[in-house]
Amino acid sequence: MTAVHWLGTAAVWAAAGVWALLGAHATVTDLRERRISRTACWTAALLVTALLSVAAVAHGQPAHLLRVAAGAAAVLIAGEALYRIRPQAIGYGDIRLINASSILTAWWGPQWPWWALLAGAALAIPQAATAHARHGPATTIAWAPALAAGTALITLTRLTAHGTTP
Repeated sequence: MTAVHWLGTAAVWAAAGVWALLGAHATVTDLRERRISRTACWTAALLVTALLSVAAVAHGQPAHLLRVAAGAAAVLIAGEALYRIRPQAIGYGDIRLINASSILTAWWGPQWPWWALLAGAALAIPQAATAHARHGPATTIAWAPALAAGTALITLTRLTAHGTTP
């Protein structure tokens, strides 16, 4: 492995590490305070974007960033539309977390942000069903733990199955 290729690999792992810190932080703050930090989400998103940019250039495929942008943008648009149509259904902190997660998972292709979102939603079903049964249909849950777990699951499977190359 050349030094430049190693740099690209390290940058993808670093991006996953930055995102993991965000996922842990968002989980804790959502469970404790029922909020997700705007600053943490945007800082992590910018760092993940910068690290994936380094990786794309190191791997000799800077155009790969267009695929990452397209994959993340699709989820961003859908999340924004959901929030505008039904803001009581999901908090904007969750939307920011989904956006940051989508940037990372789109590294492996435009379908992976959707799979991460689906995994997170599936993991939230037991908590949502229990909350609905106990408190009725108007109750809310902390989504960050499930969203973070879904993204972590997809990220780990992609890192182990596909590696870090675009």
